[in-house]
Amino acid sequence: MATKDEILRQGDLYYADGSVVLLAARADKTHAFRVHKSVLGSHSKVFADMFALPSAANHEMYDGVDSVNMPDDAQDLEDLLRALYYPGTILSMLENRNPLAAIKYKGILLLSQKYFVRVLQKLLRARFRADWPSTLQEWDKLMEHYAGLSASAEPQHEAASQFIDNRMLEPASAIRLAREANIPEILPAAFYMLSTISPFMDFDTLRGPSPPTLADSEGMLQLWHPGDRTARWGLLTPADWLCLSRGKHCLMDFARIFEQQAGQCMCNSPVCIQQNNKKKLLNGPPQDLLRVLKEIASQQAPDPCYNSLQVLASRSLEARSILWENLSYYFNLPDVDDDQDDDDSDDVALVESQFMDG
Repeated sequence: MATKDEILRQGDLYYADGSVVLLAARADKTHAFRVHKSVLGSHSKVFADMFALPSAANHEMYDGVDSVNMPDDAQDLEDLLRALYYPGTILSMLENRNPLAAIKYKGILLLSQKYFVRVLQKLLRARFRADWPSTLQEWDKLMEHYAGLSASAEPQHEAASQFIDNRMLEPASAIRLAREANIPEILPAAFYMLSTISPFMDFDTLRGPSPPTLADSEGMLQLWHPGDRTARWGLLTPADWLCLSRGKHCLMDFARIFEQQAGQCMCNSPVCIQQNNKKKLLNGPPQDLLRVLKEIASQQAPDPCYNSLQVLASRSLEARSILWENLSYYFNLPDVDDDQDDDDSDDVALVESQFMDG
């Protein structure tokens, strides 16, 4: 254990009357939290059971009370303790569609699951599930919201502020969170969103002081333009890359089949609106098929393309529904199961939160 002089006491989480000191490391520093066994035990059966065990004769002490060397990251442990002692801090974690949520709060969610802090665990799981669309209607609503952000964006002088996705959900970090915290419900939308982003557009690299010059396999420069989406590609595991590759292949097959089965327009014109619409689906990755199909379905055309385009529009709407319902299959994602050993929905946590300050 670190010597007393090497330990940093964590201010408002170091109570003079605390009955146990939790020690955790971060960045080569040991942080000390002097808290109350009764408080932790009231929120967590794991803590309650741990503190109920009889102390060994040679158990470790710090500052006159029992001490426990925790295997957890000190910042994550601090976030967990702060949520238990200062429930108002949870409100910031529940902000809708926080682009940094999957990065910032993954640690506390994993700890709340590890130590079974039930209400906090369910609050955070419900928040992440609510952020990511589970229906096509919810997806369309989110995309309309993002379109509004893009349309209202004003040019900024600072390079970092030019990234429109600073205000959008980031799919790679969401995938990492979903995998580690077992929240498979958010994976289909996250993988689909990621499939529409160029792998050359890296979230962190492009925000660095000297972004590198990028080129594709044919030597063509890949330039970022204001409004382009980026992703934290480095967070993906080999298994994630395999799922993404399979999904993108399936989506392109879906587009080819749709183009082949859509039929021919009666006008036989080389500038036929219907034929040009179908070709939009095959422009190459990354391609947002849901968006393109929606655009095709909403486009109006004069005679002689009108009737053919109406049929194409109807098929486009049907194709969007089929595509959305099959995202889990395309990306080879796990089935959604109720992994919580209780009889209630995670959404109950949103109600329980109203009483946490009581």
